[in-house]
This record gives sequence, C-alpha cells and structure tokens, in this order.
Amino acid sequence: MHCSFEKIICMKYFVTLLLIAAALRGFSIDAYFNHSVFHTPEGGAYVETHMLFNASSLEFKNAARGYQAKVELTYIFESQGKVANYSKNIIKSPFVTDSINAIVDFLDVQRFPLGPNNYKLSIKLRDINNPKDSGMIVQNITVTEASESVFFSDIVYLDTIYQNQGKTSSYSRGNFDMIPKISGYHGPNDNTASIYAELYQSEIALGGANDYLVLFDIIDPKTDEALSEFRAMKRFKGNEVQPIIHQWNIENLKTGNYLVRIEARDRNNAVIASKSSLVQRHSLVPSSDSLDDFQISSTFAGRIHSEDSLRNMLYCMRYTASIYEENYIDKNWEQGDTTELRRFFYTFWRERNIVDPGSSWKKYEKRIAYVEEEFGLGNKRRHACATDRGRVYLKYGKPDTRVIQNREPNASPYEIWHFYKTPSKSNAKFVFYDPSLVTNDYVLLHSNVPGEQVDYSWYLQLSTPMISPSGNDEPLSSSGEVIDYNNLNGTQMNSVGSRALDFWNNPR
Repeated sequence: MHCSFEKIICMKYFVTLLLIAAALRGFSIDAYFNHSVFHTPEGGAYVETHMLFNASSLEFKNAARGYQAKVELTYIFESQGKVANYSKNIIKSPFVTDSINAIVDFLDVQRFPLGPNNYKLSIKLRDINNPKDSGMIVQNITVTEASESVFFSDIVYLDTIYQNQGKTSSYSRGNFDMIPKISGYHGPNDNTASIYAELYQSEIALGGANDYLVLFDIIDPKTDEALSEFRAMKRFKGNEVQPIIHQWNIENLKTGNYLVRIEARDRNNAVIASKSSLVQRHSLVPSSDSLDDFQISSTFAGRIHSEDSLRNMLYCMRYTASIYEENYIDKNWEQGDTTELRRFFYTFWRERNIVDPGSSWKKYEKRIAYVEEEFGLGNKRRHACATDRGRVYLKYGKPDTRVIQNREPNASPYEIWHFYKTPSKSNAKFVFYDPSLVTNDYVLLHSNVPGEQVDYSWYLQLSTPMISPSGNDEPLSSSGEVIDYNNLNGTQMNSVGSRALDFWNNPR
C-alpha cells in the first residue's frame, strides 16, 4: 500500500539513509539526500534529486485538513562561481490527524537540466513551522559528457513502482510512477530489491534491429563473483533510450555488502556497457559463519541485559556505522525486535574485529560513557549521543585541543575543537556554542570538515556587532568601519570576538 501526494510520498517503511545518500545534520531537521544523473535523447543531461524528510524531526501545525509539516527546500547549483540552476519550493507533508503518533516520512523528487561540469550544490532547509530550525550543507556533483558509445545512467533503487493511469508527477517515467529508495539498504522486511536505469545509444552502436542482452547480477565483493542464484537476463533491441527495470527476490540473500551490476552484451557476448552500485542486505537468514542466537547471548552482546541500554547503545553506534548500517539503526533502534537487534549488535562489531569483536566494542563503549557524562542534558528530552558535541566526539574521537569559553565578555558560551587529522580532513576544526546561555546543549556553528555545518561568518553568532546605517546590513566595528572578514584589522577583531578568531586560527 502506498500514498502519493504531488511532490511527497508516505513511505511503506521508515527509511533513512544516508549517503551514498548524505545526511543533512548540524541542525534539528533530519533529512537525507541522494542524486542520480540521467541523459536525454537530445544530448542534454539532468540531475535528479531525492530528499527524504524524517517527519519526527519537524514541527506539525494544525491546519484545515489536519496537522501538517512544511519545509522550505532550496537547491543552488554553482559552477566556477556562477549559478547554473536553482529552485526554492515549499515541501508539504501529508495531512495527519495526530501530530505525534500518525506522522509519516515524506519524499521530494526534482530534476535539474545541467551540462557536463563539476558543480557545488548548496542545499538549504528551513522548517516553516519553526523558522529557527534551519541549516545548509554543500555537496559536490559531477555531470559527465555523454559517451560516444553505449552507456548506462546511474542506478536508482526503487521503493515502489505502479502504473500512473496517465496522471504524471515528479515520480513519473512513461506510464509508471517510480518512488525511489534513498539508499541501497534492504532490511529484513524487504523481500525484493528493485532497480531502474537507462541505457543510451544502443541503436547507434548496434542498429535498431539488432538484439542485445542485459545481464543483472549481485556480486560478492570478497570474491568478485556473481551469485548464480540471483543472475537474470533480458533481451532488448537497439534503442535511443532504453528504460531498464529489474527486480530480484532477495528473501534468501544473506546479510552482507554486495554490488549490483548490470551489463549490456552484444551478439558476440562482448560487454558494451556496464554499471555497478552498492547494496547492503540485512537479513534474518544468518551467514554460514554467524553465531546463532544462543551463542550470541553468551558474548559481550548478550551481557547487555537491559533492553533500554541495548537500544541506547545501538543509537550511539550510528556515528561509526556505514551508510547502510546507519539506515538499519535509525529504522529499528526504538521498535525493532530485541533478539534481532542483539544479533545486529554482535555482527556490527565482529565485522570490525573478527578476532576479538568485544575489545572493539569496549573501546567505543568508553567513548559513549564519556559523552553521556560530559554532554548529557540531565533529562530524557534528548539523548546525549544526539547532541552536536556528542555526535562529533563519537564520530571523530577526542579532539587534540579543546578550548572552552563560558564567560567571555559580549560572547555566548562557546567551544572550539581541533583535530590534527580526521578521515576526510587534516587540521580539522569545529565551533560549538550555547545560544540559550543556560543549557549544556551546544550547537555546532561551523566546521571546516567536508559534510559538516558551514557558516563562514560564525563569529557573528558569538557577538552582536553594529549594523551599517546604509541599510545594506554591513557589519561595523565599534569605530564605525565596515568589517572586511577577509582582512580584519585589530579594532575590528575586537568587534567580532578576537579571542574566538585567535583560538580558531591558533588552536591550543
């Protein structure tokens, strides 16, 4: 069963991602982004964007037909400093009768014509019902030129496909509406895996009357071998654009990471085009080398006796999880079957240390304990692991330097963390602050780490400089000079929090 609403869709299951799909965090809105690149017969390309909103992170307000959430979603594609495409839309959730228990996640799909190039995509979100809840992330996107030979589009995983009866929407392709999954994660409730792709220019390469085969495989990356029981093939004739749809029955696909691969082959069985995509299966079918539930109960996973503790620990593991593992945790940590969660818990750490998974868990458990003690809010309103400082600590570890400023004149309480090296950035820095002045819930204000919150004028949030009387909203120093943030002088430094800038530039 599905429910469609113009640009939104109520999902069959709670699906969260992340990136291959990217998680937009650094603010309270949970939203998950993915994109795919397609081409048209005319030779142009377009980027299809998929944005999934976690409805529980949004504020619902009473309206004429029930409760509804609204999000202002802005996409800005830039190349070489120029805007190449742009959109700003209000995305509305389905109407619900209960703003707490009946809410459903919803999806937005858009398409943007773009030429071959490298793009910086800025994504801005604002909760219309709670305007203070907003944020932005930046993604890099590459659109390649169309090949002179046969080639595939990106592969899109599908949640649902159905005939549209001639009523088209942003989900429509021909006579069908295709609701994308935000990632390649397939959990225990997913008995099938469905994909959509397009093959271009087979008519030019092979001729319209010539047949060719498309092979569909699930590949074990450990052996680079196709799993024979999941192999399938379909025959097509040469076409300018050939839509490709396939569905696997994955009931017997064991838990693990795989590759989905599609290949086009000519009459001589030569590969003329190929495309692969990551997929993860979390199944109730155990792997051959997995422990059974009784055996798991005697391990470190079984020694977490409290169900609440198990669920809380799982939640905190999401920051060291893969994209697909995070999907599973987000979906199941609150309501999932306890036995299945314990099995996942054990497997999670075994995959990281097959010899002694318990020791790896112990190290991470100490990190969780520190987060609870240091960044806890003293109530159950919000989990300590969900705070910005807690998340960053769990994801990147203990900072090499940590500046704590609680009583700096004319500035909100703030912290500046410095890491010599993170997986994606050397000399990594984070600025947190407490705008409320009374809680321990410091918000991530700015970071130079890719994928984290970015605000290059972060120091303005720590103090309140004067504004130019010209009406141009140009910040002024205490002496009345317009502040050039790329070239601050001593007087101006005092107006924007000289100590914060000094701590940022010279961590200690």
